[in-house]
Amino acid sequence: MNIAQEALTDLTTKIQISIDKNDYEKEVNDSLKSYQRKASMPGFRPGKVPFGLIKKMYGKAILAEKVNQLVSDSLNSYIVENKLPVLGYPMPLTEPDNFDDLDQREQFNFDFELALMPAFELNLQDKVANYIRIEATAEDVQKTIDNILEGNPIITQPDTIGADDRVNVVLSEADDKGEEIEDGFGKELTFHMDQIKSAEAREQLIGKEVGAEFIFNFAKALESDEAAAKILELNEDQKDIATVDFNMIIDEVIHEEKAELNEELFEKIFPGAEIADELAFREKIKAEMEKRYEDESDRYFFTKAVDQLIETFDAPLPDDFLKRWLVYNSEGKLNQETVEAEYGTKYANSIKWQIIEAELLKNNENLNVKEAEVRERMKSYLFANLGLGNMDEEMGKRMEGVVDSLLENKEEHQRLHNELFEQKLAAYLKEQMTLQEETMTYTDFVVKVNEENNNKNETADE
Repeated sequence: MNIAQEALTDLTTKIQISIDKNDYEKEVNDSLKSYQRKASMPGFRPGKVPFGLIKKMYGKAILAEKVNQLVSDSLNSYIVENKLPVLGYPMPLTEPDNFDDLDQREQFNFDFELALMPAFELNLQDKVANYIRIEATAEDVQKTIDNILEGNPIITQPDTIGADDRVNVVLSEADDKGEEIEDGFGKELTFHMDQIKSAEAREQLIGKEVGAEFIFNFAKALESDEAAAKILELNEDQKDIATVDFNMIIDEVIHEEKAELNEELFEKIFPGAEIADELAFREKIKAEMEKRYEDESDRYFFTKAVDQLIETFDAPLPDDFLKRWLVYNSEGKLNQETVEAEYGTKYANSIKWQIIEAELLKNNENLNVKEAEVRERMKSYLFANLGLGNMDEEMGKRMEGVVDSLLENKEEHQRLHNELFEQKLAAYLKEQMTLQEETMTYTDFVVKVNEENNNKNETADE
């Protein structure tokens, strides 16, 4: 085997790989003999098919497989051993060999063209990037507290029905005399007193004790046959039941009152935080809100930082090669005309970012995402609220099995990997670049982002 390299331009090079029979013949023959031992063919005993016949039937395919594998391995090894900073993947300069004349040829030649990474300096300290700190206003904090109070009411179970209570009841269809109908419609359901529209029905219910039994008509109480059918969950064939009388038993009364801002609520919302008063509670909510906002600020910053690094990238690119490479690797989805039209606004920027990413990774091992980190991220999504610190060995094995199963999905695995890498890279860029900070409310932030996206879309459509 012989491998030769020839520079084509400052940023492209050609690699020629020449192989002869000595490089592949033994492996090809070994594979053919393996086929021979397993072959079963009419007229021959198993494993006794003549070698020449096996070679005639499978020789070309096996030769192609072995030669292509040998060439691929040799090319990759050459790139690694010579530390070639390859941009993208090697592109063949010759058509794939069909090996039609394998018996006559003593040598195969394969030519590849490679693009090389341009040399450039990336000094992040010289870059100034905008960073938006989103502030939780007093109004934002109050809205959050209102939602907390609404979502955590004080629940009691009084003995009698009040005007604003929920009521659990047991129903049995009754006849004109108020007697339960055998095999008639029956149901357990819950309704809120707000649903009762009839003043007479409300008066009938308010003050009734748990366990009380009486005749009740939902169509009259709700002042709508349709509403009665809905609350009773009747299908089309049961709609006539909506207007009948029911024998109703009050099973349970549930009363809700707005929660109070006290230590009990503080502990429920922030367990272990030891919040003693309302001021500390508000400060804690503000801090938690701004922590969540920071994730959005980081994503915005990262997008802007990437745009700036691409815009200020001043190294040359092997444009001619890259245009041909894009068409070649598109599997027929792109043609030269499309690539030419979109290269400067779309493809070149993507390639520039690949080069910048490679430079950042080369100098910062901590930016690499480890498999253990991907697994931990998956666990945090799946089991964050299960108290995993206290689980036993058996439960731990089951959880690991669930993670293994989900991470077999390559798309999901790549999504988590990209998410972690972006977070690491955003944190690194924040640390290295000079930040020009601006503070605004979340509402103003959303308006700003939407306006920028709209302007970007309009520019892309022009």
